[in-house]
Amino acid sequence: MVEMIKKNANDLDHQFRYEISKKVGAKSLLNCIQCGVCSSGCTVTEYVDMQPHRVVASCLLGLKEEVLSSQAIWTCSLCHRCTERCPKNVDYSFILALLRNMSVKEGRIPKEYSGTVVTIYNNGFVIPFTGGLKDNIDRRRNRMGLPEFIGPNLDEIRFIIEETGLGDLAKEKEDK
Repeated sequence: MVEMIKKNANDLDHQFRYEISKKVGAKSLLNCIQCGVCSSGCTVTEYVDMQPHRVVASCLLGLKEEVLSSQAIWTCSLCHRCTERCPKNVDYSFILALLRNMSVKEGRIPKEYSGTVVTIYNNGFVIPFTGGLKDNIDRRRNRMGLPEFIGPNLDEIRFIIEETGLGDLAKEKEDK
């Protein structure tokens, strides 16, 4: 069941829809007709607090706080099914990535994601490639005649993390 919220017009961010649309361009959320096709094909719709068409509607209404604090923007698997099915070419996947970036800039990031960012920042992998795991993989590659695995360039990865605004998050966790 959908929870009803009451808002005063003064509490809405009337520029939110335009801010998103300006960044998305021609595949703007302003084209959305609320048909629900995006939600009907969504692979994670039963696990989210706000279905894709509701996220778009909330953006259109100026419910910035609700959208950026929603777990729906983080639960999406970015399979792009919603975008492929949209009759109005609304690029929901791109909008969602944009909403994630906006959320991060406001310091709203689930701890599961921040932990992953720190791990990637520290060693270049989602799962640390060290110790027994590295030895096991090296042994298998050697047995198969494959060349030695060369890890990623940490300077490049850290540069990307810094440029996307996640660097402070990684350094903050590292300091603790």
